[in-house]
Amino acid sequence: MMRLAFITDEATQSLDEAIAFAKANGLDGVELRTVDNTPIDKIPAAALGDHRRRLDEAGLAVCSLASSFFKCRRDQAAEEMDKLERLCAAADILGCNLIRGFAFFADRSGPAVTDELVRAFGPALEMIRARGKRLLLEADPTVNTTNHAALADLLARLDAPEAGAIFDPGNDLFDPLGERPYPEGYEAVRPWIGHIHIKDAVREPDGQARCVRVGDGAVDYPALLGALLRDGYDGWLSLETHYRKTSVITDEQMRLPGGAAFSAGGLEAAAESAQALRRLLAEAEGKTA
Repeated sequence: MMRLAFITDEATQSLDEAIAFAKANGLDGVELRTVDNTPIDKIPAAALGDHRRRLDEAGLAVCSLASSFFKCRRDQAAEEMDKLERLCAAADILGCNLIRGFAFFADRSGPAVTDELVRAFGPALEMIRARGKRLLLEADPTVNTTNHAALADLLARLDAPEAGAIFDPGNDLFDPLGERPYPEGYEAVRPWIGHIHIKDAVREPDGQARCVRVGDGAVDYPALLGALLRDGYDGWLSLETHYRKTSVITDEQMRLPGGAAFSAGGLEAAAESAQALRRLLAEAEGKTA
C-alpha cells in the first residue's frame, strides 16, 4: 500500500507545524530538506534526536532525506563526500535509509551521461553501500539527467543495487527535451523507482512552466496512479509541490530549494495539494479494486 508524505519545507520551517500539517492532512510521514532554516545534513545530532522523538510520538516516519547531494559542479564532487557522510549519520538517527542525490549541474556543453559522469559516482556508492543506505537520484532540468530517460541510462550504467531513482513526474514539465511524465517518463525509469515525488505544472504560452495544485496540471495523475497500483508500487508518494498561492518561488529557489524564503506562503497551497492527492489516489484505488 502506498503511503503519503510531504517535504516539510514546502510548507514550513517549523517541525511542530510540519507534524500538525501531516496529522491534519492524513499523511503517514515526512521528508526532510531544511528545518529551522538549516539543511538536514547540518542539523546537530542532538537536535535530530529530538526531531526523531517528536516524530515517533506523532506516529510519523521519516521516509527520505531530500538532500542536494551532487547538485553542484562536477569539480566539487570531493567536497560533497563530507556532506554524504553527514547525511548518512542523520539518516541513522532519523531511522531512514533513503537519501536523495543528483547528477551534477550540466556544464557548458549541455547535459550528458558520460563515462566520466558514471565514474564520479564510484566513491559515493561505496560509502552508501558501507552505510547500508540507498542513494536515489532525481531527474532535474538543471543537471545532466534532465529527464527520466537520461536518468535510466545513468542508472543502467551504474548497475548498483544501492542506487535507484526518485520519479518526479512534475519535473518533466520543466524538461528542456519535453519528456512526457506518463507514460514515457514512468516507463523509462520504472525498474529503478525507489521513491516518488508529487508535483504538477502547466506550460504557459511562452513555453515556461509553472507549478499548480496537484491534479490541475499536465501530469496525468489518474493514469499514473492507476499504473502504480497495477504495478504493485508500495513505497511513498511525497509532496514536493513548489506551488504557492500568495508568494512566488524564484528561479534560484527552484534550482536549490530550501530555507524560510522558500517555505513562505506554502502552507495553504500544500494543504490543497495534499487533499487533492488523497482524492486522486482514492479514485484510482476504486477503479482498480
